[in-house]
Amino acid sequence: MRKLPLLLGGILWAQGLGGIYQLSGMILNATTGEPIPYATIRVLHTRRGTLANEDGFYSLPVLPADTLYFSALGYKKSRFILSEYLRAYKGDTTQGFIYAIHYLTEDTLELPPVRIPGIRTPEELKTAILNIPLETQSQIARSNVSPELIAYFMENLPADPQERVKVAQKRYRDLYYERTLRPVYPILDPIAVYRLVQYLSNKAHVKKEKIYDYWQDD
Repeated sequence: MRKLPLLLGGILWAQGLGGIYQLSGMILNATTGEPIPYATIRVLHTRRGTLANEDGFYSLPVLPADTLYFSALGYKKSRFILSEYLRAYKGDTTQGFIYAIHYLTEDTLELPPVRIPGIRTPEELKTAILNIPLETQSQIARSNVSPELIAYFMENLPADPQERVKVAQKRYRDLYYERTLRPVYPILDPIAVYRLVQYLSNKAHVKKEKIYDYWQDD
């Protein structure tokens, strides 16, 4: 509650110098005149901005030196210089409220031509579908990003905290495995070779001297 008078005082002081205005308006289609819903309004070189509602209406505080950018999906971006608009503004600006209507032009996208082959029978359609080359998401990503750019990112981008945690867990797991389990290589271990030879020799000796007694004593 104590910060409220300071905030109001700062706003009134800025308005006294011609500082803060509440800009409100509509964003319309330049061809049809219909409202453009959910358009984005951004103030250049600041973190200020807002979104228009479903009727194309918006409102945000601005400064005379601000430059605003209006953008929406499917429309060309539009720049709005507030100082130039204030010089030509015919309304009352003494109360700190100004109004404007902005028109955005539809942006046409040119897609590459697509050739549709003539398919006469279902068998031809099935054959064409089976011959379509399939690419995984990783293959598509590799084809869209050059190896040089990937190498640059790997060398210059810092690892995020989650990646560092995973690397630390892997190192701890490998270290624990090396401490608790000793790899055994029987072919190179002389003790293992000696035991194997001894086992085979004993087995052959037992087999050679084994007595098969098929008749039991009475």
